[in-house]
Amino acid sequence: MQEQQLLNQMIALSEKKLEMLREIRVLSEKQHQAFQDKALDDIEKILDRKDQIIEYIQKLDNAFLAVSENLKEMLGINSLEALSETNLDGRLRLKEIIREITGTVESVIQLEQDSLNNAAKMKNETGAKIKNVNAGKKMATAYTIKPTSTPSYFIDKKN
Repeated sequence: MQEQQLLNQMIALSEKKLEMLREIRVLSEKQHQAFQDKALDDIEKILDRKDQIIEYIQKLDNAFLAVSENLKEMLGINSLEALSETNLDGRLRLKEIIREITGTVESVIQLEQDSLNNAAKMKNETGAKIKNVNAGKKMATAYTIKPTSTPSYFIDKKN
């Protein structure tokens, strides 16, 4: 009976993790669009929210790990793959959720790689603009006329 409760707990933790990962995927899509629109303020907000979600997912993972270790110990198994040999209700649901989690993580990774490429491209464009501005400054100072000698401001009169 206690094994079933632990499995149910693992399913609940996994479902919550899947929900959070889906939210990260939506945020990653918004981030990708923000990079294309060059909306840096939006990107910062998105990254802050993603950091919060990732911290929460880490807590879920730690709880899942603790519960799964207890369940494996109770059942005398070495891996969660051996759950399929038990008669616990929900073992197939857990396997399905883990498969969905894996697919969601893979799609997030792809979106993040695209965003990283966009960020690098944006950085290069910004760097080129800065170089152009600096070159313009040098040109402007090269064409300004500088006095050959400093003017005298004090007039010396002899009485």
